[in-house]
Amino acid sequence: EGEFIVENSFGVKKGVAGGNFFIMAKDLKSGLSAAEAAVEAIRKNVRGVILPFPGGICRSGSKVGSLKYKFPASTNHLYCPKLKNILSESRVPEEVNAIYEIVINGLSLNNVKMAMTEGIKAAVKIPRVVRISAGNYDGKIGPMKIYLREILES
Repeated sequence: EGEFIVENSFGVKKGVAGGNFFIMAKDLKSGLSAAEAAVEAIRKNVRGVILPFPGGICRSGSKVGSLKYKFPASTNHLYCPKLKNILSESRVPEEVNAIYEIVINGLSLNNVKMAMTEGIKAAVKIPRVVRISAGNYDGKIGPMKIYLREILES
């Protein structure tokens, strides 16, 4: 049955939301294993961040807004593996059949960068991961940009 526990009090503080990276893999099992490894590494090694999706993982990449409904987020069709052979503008590489996204919110930009670094390093250790990328969303989430090469080289 379990328990439902709520804090007596809590506070609010400005932070950084929407840090993210995409894990592109040859198959669902490899992609999910890589996403789970990324989440575990972030939870174990980085303080001051949360992963707001259930289990810390979002399937197939998300985007701000929706084409048909008034909903704040929807599937990012450009990164949907099932649509790669239908959409001419698809950004899914030919050998990729699964994409998972890790979204990170943190107390500071540095916290988010550290979480992305830890997550990416863990994800690429899983066989059959083809590529790591990230969503930009044309600045709709906010003014901050985190460049994957920069965080991995530092």
